[in-house]
Amino acid sequence: MTLWAVLPVKPLTKGKSRLHGCLNAEEVTSLNCCLYEETFNKLKTCTEIDRILVVSQDEKVLDYARQMGGVALKENQQSSLNEAVSQALAFILEDDPGMVLIVPADLPWMTSEDLSDLIALRQDGQFMTIIPDQRQWGTNAIFISHPTLLTPQFGRHSFQKHAQQAAIRSAKLVVWLNKNIQRDLDTPQDLLFYNKININSIHILAE
Repeated sequence: MTLWAVLPVKPLTKGKSRLHGCLNAEEVTSLNCCLYEETFNKLKTCTEIDRILVVSQDEKVLDYARQMGGVALKENQQSSLNEAVSQALAFILEDDPGMVLIVPADLPWMTSEDLSDLIALRQDGQFMTIIPDQRQWGTNAIFISHPTLLTPQFGRHSFQKHAQQAAIRSAKLVVWLNKNIQRDLDTPQDLLFYNKININSIHILAE
């Protein structure tokens, strides 16, 4: 069975909106590009993943996916994250239905080993594995046995909403608390720590 990774990516000039106050436009674009390419390459390094589907409105993002052997899906205009993921799931359902791992592009502490360990948690039959954020409110990654199993509800309290979907659909639910995947990059403090430990970072010091 094919294992898809879905990577939704905002336009590089628009992502990380909470950092726009401490970074200029060029720095925001550079950071978003760095995060995206790092995430894509971690997915590509994970041998359990068969196909990587990038959904975005940004042609540069899509071109990179194609060059790296991924599948590029042009996101509908005026789309939200949930609509983008729904579009990706519909594409997979029509093209080659299989298991689906959904991850955002802003998890710089996630490793390929974390991804392999996550995939190893798959269950027989219908399953849903969720990695919440640090507060256990949002969903930082989700792994499902089939694209029809999920109605995306990313955002505040999405962890609980997605877990409820698993119960309603009689899917086996696994909640995995992985510190690397639970930690995303949202605040100036996150960016400072990221720059200190990542030699490939753009070395921007947030105020």
